[in-house]
Amino acid sequence: MINIYGKGGHARVVNSVLKYPKKVMYWNDDDYNDNIKGYWVIAIGNNQNRKKIAEKLGDVEYLTVISDTSITTGNSDIKKGSQILHNAVIQIGTKIGKHCIVNTAASIDHDCILEDFTFVGPNATLCGEVYVGEGSFIGAGSVILPGIKIGKNCMIGAGSVVTKDIPNNVTVYGNPAKIK
Repeated sequence: MINIYGKGGHARVVNSVLKYPKKVMYWNDDDYNDNIKGYWVIAIGNNQNRKKIAEKLGDVEYLTVISDTSITTGNSDIKKGSQILHNAVIQIGTKIGKHCIVNTAASIDHDCILEDFTFVGPNATLCGEVYVGEGSFIGAGSVILPGIKIGKNCMIGAGSVVTKDIPNNVTVYGNPAKIK
């Protein structure tokens, strides 16, 4: 049995990648209990909520979900519980932590590092050797230039172009992206 924690739009997208609609159960806080068996996917877009749920679920077996329409090249490392959605591209040498979401048509170029519980929005582009700290959110259509380091728990606004390193716990947006 495959268990999807979440009942919203993102959960339906994850199920479309899994292609097992009759073998999937959806759960949330109202109906979850410790006796549920099977594999798990946390299909919640909010990074902090996804982390809390992972802590709540504890040591269950997590699936790594990779769409058959995505491209993942050799020598990339994708940890348990992460989700690579339709038409995403993950290039060589990239490391993706636990419970990350790389959304529809996102492009992660060579040798990038995404720490645990990060989110990369639809059509976002991370050029080579980008580092994204734990819990950070990259908005839809954003571009992160080569070699940039983004701190922990940052929010990059949709459509932003990040040209400089970003410290921990800030929100940036614009072209070029600035701290707000």
